[in-house]
Amino acid sequence: MQDDDSVPCEWFGTSRAALIEKLRRLADDLENIDRQPDRISPEVTMHSWTHGKRMVPCLIGVPTGHPKIGDGKPAYSSELFYLDKERGIARTLSRWYRLGTRAAPGYWDARWLKKLGASGDSY
Repeated sequence: MQDDDSVPCEWFGTSRAALIEKLRRLADDLENIDRQPDRISPEVTMHSWTHGKRMVPCLIGVPTGHPKIGDGKPAYSSELFYLDKERGIARTLSRWYRLGTRAAPGYWDARWLKKLGASGDSY
C-alpha cells in the first residue's frame, strides 16, 4: 500500500489527512464523554431511529439539521462508535447525534420491503 493519498478507496473516499483528523476528533470525544457531559450539544437530531448494521454498526433514521442530508429524508449514518439511549446521544465517525424518537423494531425493514415492492420475509 502506498503511503500517500493517491489511492482514495484506501482512505474511505477521503484524504488520509481528513480521515486521521476525523479519527482524532472521535477519539477525543470518546475519551471526554464522561468528563464534559454538558459540552455535548449535537446539532443533528435523528428521528425514527434504530440501531442498524451495514458492514459496521450505524444509525438508521430521519435526520434534521444535517449539513449534507436534507431534513426529513431517510438516511443511515457513518460507523457508530457510541450510543447512550438514556442520555439520548450517539457518536458516529462523522458527528454527534441527538436521538429523537426511536423507531419500533422492524420499522425500517418494513419500509424498505414496501419500497422495493417485495413481499415475504427475505430481501
